[in-house]
Amino acid sequence: MPLDLTEDERYLSAHICDLLRRSFRTGVPQFSAFLNEREAAIAVQTARTENVIPVFFGGYEGAVRTVCGFFEGTFGEDFAEEAKNELFPISAVSFSYRERDRLSHRDFLGAIMSLGIKRETVGDIVVSDGEAAVFCLDAEAELIRGITKIGNAGVCAEDGLKKPIEKPKTVNFIASVPSMRLDCIVGACANISRERSATLVKSGLVTADFSVCLEVSKIVAENSVLSLRGYGKFKVSKIVGTSKKGRLRVEIEKYV
Repeated sequence: MPLDLTEDERYLSAHICDLLRRSFRTGVPQFSAFLNEREAAIAVQTARTENVIPVFFGGYEGAVRTVCGFFEGTFGEDFAEEAKNELFPISAVSFSYRERDRLSHRDFLGAIMSLGIKRETVGDIVVSDGEAAVFCLDAEAELIRGITKIGNAGVCAEDGLKKPIEKPKTVNFIASVPSMRLDCIVGACANISRERSATLVKSGLVTADFSVCLEVSKIVAENSVLSLRGYGKFKVSKIVGTSKKGRLRVEIEKYV
């Protein structure tokens, strides 16, 4: 089902269209700024209308915020996945600091934004005890490397990744549902009653494939991604069978 776009999102769609056409016309790869998951879905929808397949990369496999690249006039079908690191204009900056300082994603983002850097030029910020990795467009890397203090904590920055970023972890489970209606699937994901799941949907607290959905009767397709406010993010992987009572057995992944 096509995404309903806001005015700002229509501008994004037009920009994506300009990029893919320029790539095809000039043979020079074209790249967007960092996109969130909904914006990436808009880029896919836009490219599909031009029969073009975009390539997404955020600096590591499994990144949430990604850059959309078009290589139509350059590599065609021979584009190699392993070349993404070399081709995309993305840099990683690693930070180290005392574990007891307990810095958060918000702390790093605030320090970066205070430099006048725009949010769309910064990708994922992955924080662990005493370490963090910031992904950004190449043009912003030098400025971000200059950060020596976040709040009251001293930090040390260096180019590149100190260690590989782990892929997002998921927990898989099989749910039994009467149908693929949104209220049924939400109930199965969050382990709540159908009445409670319907309330979540009608309250605008559920997004399906990165769009808020208020229709409890919407049919959820395989590989759909659901975000439930207060319960987390889930992927409805596939229908794996039917029970003797005619209920659907659905494989669901929960991001943890």
